Parts: sequence; structure tokens; C-alpha cells
Amino acid sequence: MTQPVEHVLQALPRGNSLDDRSFQRRHHLLLGLLLAHVPALLVAGWLTGHSPGHLLFDVVPLLGLVCAGLWLPHRGLQIGAVTLGLLLSAAALVHLTGGATEAHFHYFVVLGLIGLYQDWRPYLLAVGYVVIGNGLLGTWYPGGVYSDPRAAANPWGWAMIHGAFLLAASIGQLVLWRIVERQQGEARHHYTALFEGEHALVDQMRQAQQLKDELIAIVGHEFRTPLTSIVGYARTLTARVDDMDRRAVKASATAITREAKRLTRLVANLLAASEDARGDVDQVSDLAGISGAVIDDLDELAPALARRVNVSVPAGHHVAMAPESVHQVVFNLLDNAVKFADHETEVGVTSRRDDQMVVLEVTNVGPEIDEADRGRIFEAFVQADSSDTRRYGGLGLGLHIVRKVVEAHGGRVGLFGEGPLVIFRTWLPAAQVSPQLVAAPASSR
Repeated sequence: MTQPVEHVLQALPRGNSLDDRSFQRRHHLLLGLLLAHVPALLVAGWLTGHSPGHLLFDVVPLLGLVCAGLWLPHRGLQIGAVTLGLLLSAAALVHLTGGATEAHFHYFVVLGLIGLYQDWRPYLLAVGYVVIGNGLLGTWYPGGVYSDPRAAANPWGWAMIHGAFLLAASIGQLVLWRIVERQQGEARHHYTALFEGEHALVDQMRQAQQLKDELIAIVGHEFRTPLTSIVGYARTLTARVDDMDRRAVKASATAITREAKRLTRLVANLLAASEDARGDVDQVSDLAGISGAVIDDLDELAPALARRVNVSVPAGHHVAMAPESVHQVVFNLLDNAVKFADHETEVGVTSRRDDQMVVLEVTNVGPEIDEADRGRIFEAFVQADSSDTRRYGGLGLGLHIVRKVVEAHGGRVGLFGEGPLVIFRTWLPAAQVSPQLVAAPASSR
């Protein structure tokens, strides 16, 4: 029996969903209508020839219920008082008209009015009142409730009939109310989703604008350094080339070349970060040869950051990747390690076979990476130290590019190590080929 009752309760509208302001406005309107019944019933009673005492008997309870609707502290009690008052006014009209059939239609007017409360409980009160009230009054005073002799002879039967009609009307209103309530809920959910989506879009646009501003600031700073050096050395050559010896001219030209390559590397990283990485497993590259070429490039591009690099990559370790892709991976891993390694420490490059993969490890001893930064260090334009006073330059794209390239070839990369020991471990697809089929190492020169 419990489940059917639960199904019925779930099918009913939620009810009592009005906010305080809306409830008070509707409640005061219904209080006013209830109060307006008092003079209307007095006039009706006077026209039908009822005594003043009889009229007071009908209208005084209405005034008491108006006061109860004003002063009761709980919303449910206020609703019950006004609903009961409207039902009593309908019963009084029936009584004053001698049980006229037309007067009974006032109950249906009451149903429409109490619908303003958007609560299903007043409907239950209305149906119960009609059945019990008409049944009892029809038994004690048949002529005051029913004008039809058949109804007066069977007051409870006719009370049930009246209650059934009111119940049907109530169910119809509740079904409509439930449909409207569901549609309002769906519309509210839809507009809430639109509102949240709009706010999310605004937040994304704000974050995009912030990222753009930060990107412009970082790119401007990183580009300004090599450009300043290039312009400075070029002006020196232009103004003093006739007074400079061969060694000084060569040093200036070497510096210009180095800074130009550094600028080219920055542009290449920007392009690599903006493009989709493509895996090319049809080519084969020698990991040891490319590692050596990368060390030469680093020595040329950043001699001031020179660190001792210990390479231990067996000659037989070949990977199924294009040389340019392997060079990107190794260069950015080593560039990151050399940049952040402590002075007078060694950077290590090793590799080993792991089933169908070649595991490349680049290790260094440097600043400890916080746990919060470990999850985002492979994102674009992210560095462990992103403050304005950071010690190390760069766009924060190197590790992001490594992950893009490696994952495009079916590999993966991760950050390992604890404390000052930093280990970047990369799984690259292994290739089994003869040495003569191995592609030549890529170089930025």
C-alpha cells in the first residue's frame, strides 16, 4: 500500500513553491475576496428575507477566519483559514438561497480561487468539506442544502456526488498544474544552463584575454633579448668594422648567428605548439646520433648555461620517428634540464629498451618541483616559476611540445624523481632496422 501512495504523492505538484513576496500578494488578494463575501452575503440574506440573527450566524465565522488568515504565524495555517472561509461562504450562499442548484456552483469558483496558492492541500480540504459538510447539513437541515426532494431524501449520496464532481475538477486542475510546473522546471533548467554557459563563456573569454596578454608579454620579453643582441652586434659591426680585428669581427658575427638561431628556435616552438602534431612511424632515427647533435646545438645556442652532459645512449637504440620529431623531443628535454640544473651538477641522458618502446631519461639536480606544478608542467606557457622575477627565461612551451610529439607517436612522458632530483622519462616507439636505413640526425644548423 505504501508504493501506490508514494506514486500518487510523486504525481502531485510540489506545492508551496511560492516565494514570500508572491505568496503575500496572492494571500492578501484572497483575504480581500473573502472579506468581500461578508457584505455580499448580508445583501443576499436581506433580499431572501432572513433574520439578522440568521445572517450573523453565517457571516461571523467568515470574519473570524479573515482574522486567522491575517494573524496565524504559519503559511499552511493561513492557507487553511482562507480556504475554509471561502468554502463557508459558498455554504452560506447555498443556505441563504434555500439550497438552490445554481448556488452550488460557487464551490467551483472557490476551486479556481484557491488555485492561486499553488498548493494541493486546499483542494483536499475543499473536497472533504463538501462531502462531510453537505452530508451532515443535509441530514440535519435538508431544505437549507438541497432544493431537490431526491437530494434531501439521500443527503449523503448527493454529498458524495458533489464531492466527486469537485474531485474531478480538482484533479483536472492539478494535472494541468503539474504539466505547467514540469514545463516551468524544464524552462528554468534550460535558462539556468544558458546562464551558466554564458558565464562560463565569459570566464573563458576573460581567461583567453589574460592568456593572450601574458603570452604577448612573455613573447615580447623573450624576443627582445635576442633581437637586442642582434641589433647591438650589427650596429657595432656597421660602425667599427674597419677598426676591428678579425677575431672581434668573427665574435660579433658568431653572436649574431647564435641569437638568430635562438630566435628561430622560439618561433619554431610557437609554431609547433599551435599546430597538431603528426606521428610518422615510417621513418627511423638514431637516438644516440640525434642526442649528440642536440648537445652541439645547445652549446652553440646557450654557452652561458653550459653544463656537463653525460650521454649514455646505446648505438642500437633506434626509434620509429622522423629525425626532426626526435630532435624536438631531445632538444626540449635537454634544454629544460640544462636551464634548471644547479651549477656544477651533471645532466644525464640515458636510454633503455622496454618491450616495444625505447625509454629515454633526462635527469638533473635542480629546484624542487611542487606537487601542484607536476600536474600542469606539461601545459602550454607554464613554468614552475611563473613570477615576474623568475630566474629563467623561455616561453614555457618545451615540455608541452615534448608531450604533443611523443603522444602523437603513441608514446608518453612523465615527471619522476623526488626532492632536487628531477627525472623526465619518455617512452618512444622502438624500431628494429639495419644501420644503413637509419635517417641522419637532425640539427638546427
